[in-house]
Amino acid sequence: MNKQTETKIRERAYTLWENAGKIHGREMDFWLQAEQEINKAKKPAARKRAAPKAKAKAENAASPKKPASKAKPAAKTGSKKAAASKAASKTSLH
Repeated sequence: MNKQTETKIRERAYTLWENAGKIHGREMDFWLQAEQEINKAKKPAARKRAAPKAKAKAENAASPKKPASKAKPAAKTGSKKAAASKAASKTSLH
């Protein structure tokens, strides 16, 4: 933890302690609460970067999908006429 973060936590813990009526013996409770609040305040910046992706996904899910195009059948490697022609040429050569 850097000094700047520790200072923020200390100041927030002191404010919490004052607001609770300056109760003695609960220093750790106020410190942990302040630490949690300060750390939580840091995290939304990371979440904001991820939000556009989630928004884009939601928009894509809401938009109607285009029907899938039918795949064309694979081209035949050889036709019956070509096969018959080859067979005829082989028999006529012998």
